[in-house]
Amino acid sequence: MKYANKQRVLVVTSRGVSARQRHLVDDVAKLLPHHKKESKVDAKKDLRSLNELAELGSCNGVVYFEARKHALYLWISRRNGPAAKFGVLNVHTTDELRLTGNCALGSRPLLCFHNFRDDVVIFKHLLAITFGTPRGHPKSKPFFDHCLSFSMLDGKIWLRHYQTTSDDQLVEIGPRFVLDPIRVLAGSFSGSTIYHVPTEPKKRNKLHDDSYERRQRTKLQRKEHKRNNQIPKTDLDGLFAADNADFIGPDE
Repeated sequence: MKYANKQRVLVVTSRGVSARQRHLVDDVAKLLPHHKKESKVDAKKDLRSLNELAELGSCNGVVYFEARKHALYLWISRRNGPAAKFGVLNVHTTDELRLTGNCALGSRPLLCFHNFRDDVVIFKHLLAITFGTPRGHPKSKPFFDHCLSFSMLDGKIWLRHYQTTSDDQLVEIGPRFVLDPIRVLAGSFSGSTIYHVPTEPKKRNKLHDDSYERRQRTKLQRKEHKRNNQIPKTDLDGLFAADNADFIGPDE
């Protein structure tokens, strides 16, 4: 079979990923026989440097896992755009789940999409071209024995991985996680914003106000506690006052 649709995806992570997040990256890489893995990079200041890595590796797309403190973000980008940023939630790796499903490494997946509206169809195209294994790829197998399900629910994308059995049944394999769409850029890690999930400024300000009020309330409670629980003075309070004065010195 001639390999005509030549696609290669660069899979890379930022520095600071935890062990659990690294296992998730390995699980995602196993779902992409056409991937090229790169070592950790420090591209938090300028994500456009990932385009150079992709060009050096002859990659058409980039899957970039960005760790920030305890949060994990996923960037999916094409060479000429667009690029989408997601928050990664509810992560469960394959080793954690220990499910009974199994599939051949490198086999092509069936991609199933559910409830994708017209205003978020760009996510469907990005996921399809990224997770879809090209036909005739040298590292892939020419048959389908597993399924990747992408379901849009409550504004988030739920990913599940299943084995397809001979009796038309689905047995979950793993991993499983949820993608929370944040932003879509017109270019590859650059360009204008064509989709953005707006944050609620009233809610953000309310959280800030609640935090300030809580700190002030705690400060007043601490002052009142000190005032109500003062240690009474005794005759021993000035016992070592003279010795301390000699130790400090007359000039101080």
